[in-house]
Amino acid sequence: MKRIALLTFLLLMIPQISISQILPFRRDKNDDDTADIDTESSIEYAVEKKGLKISGDFRPIFDYFDLEQRDGSTDDEVRFGGRLRIRGNWGITERFHLVSRIAGTCFTNDCDPEFVFESSPKDNNGLTGGQFTFDELFLHWFHKDKFNIAVGRLQTRFVLRGGVFSKSLDRNNSNNVNVNWTDGIQTTYKASNGWVSSFILQRNDDDGTGSIAHRPLDFNDGTAHNTFFLGFENIRSWGPIVQRSFDISYLPSSLLQDGFPDGSRVDYWGFVGRLALRWPQRSMGPRLRAGVEIGYAPETQTKISSGLGGSGSADGFALDIVVSIMDFLPDHSIGIDYARTGAGWLLSPQFRPNEELFEIRYQWNSARLPLLEARVRWREDLKQPVGTTKKQKEFDLYVRLTWEFTLKDF
Repeated sequence: MKRIALLTFLLLMIPQISISQILPFRRDKNDDDTADIDTESSIEYAVEKKGLKISGDFRPIFDYFDLEQRDGSTDDEVRFGGRLRIRGNWGITERFHLVSRIAGTCFTNDCDPEFVFESSPKDNNGLTGGQFTFDELFLHWFHKDKFNIAVGRLQTRFVLRGGVFSKSLDRNNSNNVNVNWTDGIQTTYKASNGWVSSFILQRNDDDGTGSIAHRPLDFNDGTAHNTFFLGFENIRSWGPIVQRSFDISYLPSSLLQDGFPDGSRVDYWGFVGRLALRWPQRSMGPRLRAGVEIGYAPETQTKISSGLGGSGSADGFALDIVVSIMDFLPDHSIGIDYARTGAGWLLSPQFRPNEELFEIRYQWNSARLPLLEARVRWREDLKQPVGTTKKQKEFDLYVRLTWEFTLKDF
């Protein structure tokens, strides 16, 4: 089955693929090389106009999973489905907007439609199949080229801009076909030298958070309800360097150091640095885009609470490296991703704690057709948990399309 899945992926790389368009769409290309839909936060859609705009995106997907469990058993699954999002942006004045968006997913194995409004989704990646909710609902005041402030339910992203990839070790709401969010306040300030400073105050509740956070992070404590994020990024070219960024996450009293609610509860800090480069220095034609992000958590849970043997604290180091060849043929790009996350790194929505990952991804980004992407991915436990017979291994692939469309412009 793995050979069949890999063959399917390779066949999809043939440039003569034809996909019919079923919806109008909009996708801008820019010097960033990375698709806007996977890099922009809610407040980056600012347009100084009055009136109403209705837009959205539709992302159908085919998934295949093959899992080897730690007890030696195996499981596999094939599913079809997709995510639909419809966004309304009401410009009350040119610089004061009310924004809302309804988002939801449906899959062949999980599609019982219902509308929910929860502060923290129950699934590890956000809403379950069939559920729809407001994943954006906020007031936004901005000076487009200087200052932003948004209050409410937001989409927040701080990613490694890797061309084919937009991965993150700490913050990336609603990646792939997931639906999750940030409840709180975000402000940004844009300096004339290209640096953008961002501050996020995120509100959580006793049951959890709208974003992805891995156990033993726990928010069932009054002092853990407010968490904080500070980020600095510059995507203005500086020689071959096209992205420089640094993030700090502070989650007070959120880490169950011993893994138990009645045990020691301490602050959790996460530091992430990113660097991306492009060569040659052009936005058209074949070019290499590569990047690295490194994360470190100085205070982590014990190895025992992570299910690992030995004394002391779990590994708080995380690493993600991407290399993309953009436009190796016109509109066709391919990339590889390698990541390693210690058991004590608990913030990533795309990389699990105690995991090693390798991924190959292909992208066809035609101006006339929907964005087509296909990937194969291998994941494995970095260290084997105590009491298991083997490391958990997972192979998966997907093929997905992305349409962006506008139903009514300002």
